[in-house]
This record gives sequence, C-alpha cells and structure tokens, in this order.
Amino acid sequence: MAIVSKVSGSVTLFRILNRVSKRFENFWPIPRGTSYNFYLVEGDERKALIDGVDIAFSEEFFEALDREIDLEKIDYVITQHSEPDHSGTIAELMRRAPKAVLLGTKQAISIGESLADYPVSRAREVREGEVLDLGGRTLRFLITPMIHWPDTMMTYLEEEGFLFTCDLFGSHLASEMVYFDEDSFELADYYASILMPYSSMVEKALSKVRELRPKLIAPSHGALHRDVDRVIRIYEEWVSWKPKSRALVLVGSQYGNAEALAREAAGGLEEEGIEAILVDSAEADPDDLLALTLDSAAILIASATHNGRPFLGIRYYLDLLEEYRPKNRVAAIIGTYGWGGSALKFIRESLESLKMAVVGEMEVRGKPREEELREARELGKLLGIEAKRIIEMS
Repeated sequence: MAIVSKVSGSVTLFRILNRVSKRFENFWPIPRGTSYNFYLVEGDERKALIDGVDIAFSEEFFEALDREIDLEKIDYVITQHSEPDHSGTIAELMRRAPKAVLLGTKQAISIGESLADYPVSRAREVREGEVLDLGGRTLRFLITPMIHWPDTMMTYLEEEGFLFTCDLFGSHLASEMVYFDEDSFELADYYASILMPYSSMVEKALSKVRELRPKLIAPSHGALHRDVDRVIRIYEEWVSWKPKSRALVLVGSQYGNAEALAREAAGGLEEEGIEAILVDSAEADPDDLLALTLDSAAILIASATHNGRPFLGIRYYLDLLEEYRPKNRVAAIIGTYGWGGSALKFIRESLESLKMAVVGEMEVRGKPREEELREARELGKLLGIEAKRIIEMS
C-alpha cells in the first residue's frame, strides 16, 4: 500500500507501507511493519525525486509515482544511500525517466552500480555543500558517511528548511500518519538496531543538523519530524550514552533458579530507585534488547551454566554487546549451576573485554537458599548505587 501527502507546495511525500515482511533487513522483528519514504521536490524549472524503495515494492512505487507525475518530466534522481531498501527501484526509474540525471556520492554510485544496476553513464557525483538549483528551490547536499553505510548523504531544501535525512531519524511502523507526534512510531528500536554501532558518526551528523536548524526532518523510513528540537535532543542523549534510572535484568534460566535470584536482585535495584526491567533471554527480540541496553544505566545478567557456557539466550546477548559496544554502563552477574559452573567467568570476561565495569557477582549451586536470595538482593542494591553514580556523572 502507498500513501501520498503534500508536505508543502513543492514537496510531496510518497510512503510505501510494508505490512508483509516479518523482519527488517531479514533479521530485526517488525511485528507492526515498516515503511519506505521517497520524495518529489518541484521547482519552477526542474523536478527531483529523492530515493527509491525495495525492489519487492516496485509495483506500488511506480503506481504511486505515475498518479502524481509524468516520469519523463523528472530531471534528477537523488540516491542518498545505495542500500537495497532505498535503491531497488532506481535502475528501472532511470529507464522510465530518460532525461533524468542520477546524483549521489561517489561511493553511492559505485556501490549502486554493482548492487542495484545504477546506470553510471547517467550518474554524477555530488560533493559536500554542493547545491542544485531547481528554479526557486535549492537543494544542498551534506555528506554523512556511516549513517549507516559509507555512501550516505542528506539533502537540504533551503527555501523551506526541509532536511531529507535518509536513515537518520528513521522509525518503524506501517502507518498512514505523516508525523511522529501522530502515532506510536518505533524510534528507539530503529536507532538501536540500525544506527547504534555508529554513534560517533551519528554525533558528527547531528552537528550538521544543528547548524542547519531545519524546520522539518524527513527520513527515508517512518514518520516526519516537525518537533525538530525534540528528536535531536533524543538522539543527542543516545549518542552520548546518557543513562536513565533504569536497569536491564536479563535472565537465562533453565529450571527457575537463576530467575529466582534475578527477581531478588531486581528488588534490590528498585529499593535504590532504579527501575528494573526483567527480561527472559529466551523470549527477547534483539532490537528490544538493544533498545533496553540503550536506556539502562545498569545491566544485570543472571545465567545458568549450559554445556559449560552461559545459557544460549545470554550468549546471544553477549554477541550483540560485542558488536554494538555500549558505553557508560555498569554491570553485575549472577551465575547458577548444577554439577559444573563456568557461566559466570565467561560472562565476566565478555563484559570486561567491552570495558564495562562489573561491580559485583555471585554464583549459586543448585536451588538458592534464603541467605543466597538475600545476597542477590544486596547485589541488586549495590548495582543500583553504582548506577546512580553513573547517572549523576553523565
């Protein structure tokens, strides 16, 4: 399904709603769907289309465009990023728009040639700060590498203050609502799974956005943002790893022993004023785990030993941390075992390799006794105290 909305007299938003795919990038769960945005910018003399969509939605893409414009009148096709969910329809679009010039960064054109059959003979590289005059409307290009591919750029419509940001400020949800304040778009899950590993590059891009002071932010996925200051502040907290008064308590429990200890530790965290969110690692989706990690000052991992290693769901989370490398967080560990314990040591070494401070740990054999449950609560309180210290310093 496609929606079309006039954002201004010269800008039209096209949005393809993806309610079919179960996962974004064939991995991240999207139970409420996602969307792909592309934009038509019309000047007095020339017209430019910004971005394409996944080739699986070619029919919807061209049907929506054909209702609004004669493709032969498109002068420029702007590829902000050559990832297939943005570039899949561009080769066919260029065929149907015979006079159009394809504009993008040098890397976007190169990657797009091999990945999406970009017609490079009709392509032209754009550079930082370069402008494109459409007649009464001016587009300026800003290069923002590693958001989240190396070929990415943003496009700024100077006269109206609209900033087209590609993946930056994107969100999930297959919604017909245009703006972020109109629906419950999933901004945090999107950032955590797509942009979190590139926080230093996102920070650099944010400085460019701040300098521009746009009136509207228009990403290539999800809602448009008219409360620009708010979404920038949210992103600035994320890139600085500013923690909240929250703890992720992640449990890998086979027979309930690790869970019992984790619940006591969660109680200790709550006593210290830290919201404790207890999650079963066997049930958790990866984007939710990353979003909770993003918001939490503290991480408590409680794991049974399974085949001489941590519980499978815990090992999966540790792999996520290895890739996404959170900062400014404190941790504690609870290990349980029946006949041989080594989960705790494995977890500690994994966290220490990420330079995450482990402020306390405990290990229990078999069913926890009352004194061990009390010890777990004290461990939670200790973690809460250290979490508050992190929060105060941030």
